[in-house]
Amino acid sequence: MKIMFTPMDTNGQKTCSAPLNPGDISGAVPYQHSIKAGASLTLAGNGSVYHILTLIGGQARFLSSGRDDRITERATYVPSPDQALTIQAETDVVLLEIQWQTAPGDQDELVAFETVFPVVQLYRLAKQYRDRNKSDKTISRVIIEQRTIPRFAMGSVETVGPDCVKAHDHPMLDQYFFSFPENDAFITIEGEPYRMLGNQLLYIPLGSLHGVDVVQKKHCHYMWIDFMVDETAMHRLDTSHIATGTMRTLAEEI
Repeated sequence: MKIMFTPMDTNGQKTCSAPLNPGDISGAVPYQHSIKAGASLTLAGNGSVYHILTLIGGQARFLSSGRDDRITERATYVPSPDQALTIQAETDVVLLEIQWQTAPGDQDELVAFETVFPVVQLYRLAKQYRDRNKSDKTISRVIIEQRTIPRFAMGSVETVGPDCVKAHDHPMLDQYFFSFPENDAFITIEGEPYRMLGNQLLYIPLGSLHGVDVVQKKHCHYMWIDFMVDETAMHRLDTSHIATGTMRTLAEEI
């Protein structure tokens, strides 16, 4: 089994975009966007893909659907797939984008879930949850709740070592991990440990048994990015992610 960590270039000297790990997951292409201060990037809204963008660093204005959202902190932004988006960088900006293909029936699902575009989720305000694979001290967040974007969900895991995420599998969904800049943890895949440092993207092989180990005083902080083909995968998240109703921060607890 080939395990490949794809690093993001966070020190780019020019405005550019590049695909990361294309072909790992059918219908999904991750991109890195680097935008220099004062420059802009426009993404077309042709209705064929959802542009799911996470601001990793910097400050920018996001202009779409007649709105102008100034974002100065870690956040995720999803414009309507049929509307163009222009990102104007106020400082040097680094973004992780997931382009996720639309599919027949998506509009009915969006209406049923009452999704309103653009979807804007400040990271610090994301709902927190717990599940059976994580310890009580772990902080888990839902960034994009299942069904907000059809067949997609995204969240994060944060803790400080010693801690772990128990090994588990989910053959009903495909998944990426993206490590925030501060992340330093070991991802175990089929019992083999792989160190994952900051600003790396990892494809979790479909159906593999995987977990996370965090050594003493190390900061574990990564996003999970899920792609689902049917309601079975949605139901898994419905039942395993239990809302806590809390807004904890690691800084207050260490």
